[in-house]
Amino acid sequence: EKAHEWGFGVLRNFYPVKHTALDVVEQYQYAEKNKWIAKHDEANYKNRWLQFKGDFVGETKTVVDHVQELYGARMTHIYANWISDGHTYGKHKDTMDVIILQTWGKMGYGCESPYGEKAHGACTLKPGDAIYIRAGVWHTPFIMSQRMSLSFSW
Repeated sequence: EKAHEWGFGVLRNFYPVKHTALDVVEQYQYAEKNKWIAKHDEANYKNRWLQFKGDFVGETKTVVDHVQELYGARMTHIYANWISDGHTYGKHKDTMDVIILQTWGKMGYGCESPYGEKAHGACTLKPGDAIYIRAGVWHTPFIMSQRMSLSFSW
């Protein structure tokens, strides 16, 4: 409730993920084979891939199924980069509440509270950590390593 009021909140050790690079590759290959990759940037464009539709496999499926069941999330998207300092959507706001779970690698987020700049915040997420971001709150993701993040929404 407090995170919703402030517009965002970090959830340390939100879910005990076990992802390895092989789990990420398995999900990538499964999504690519089934033509579920929404964006697949070339090597000269920071090696990013996104999955907005389709199903999940292996360890990723285990996590998605459990989190969706626990929290009633309707949608799950994957945001991933094969290199550090990769491309993101930059500063943006979403039309729905999201919980972004870090499954592999590290991500940073800067969030702008609706209460003004004195309430803005930044965090670094490691695997298992998550951030809740309320609909309409400006936030900026920063890729700090190879990574895969799961974004749950309602």
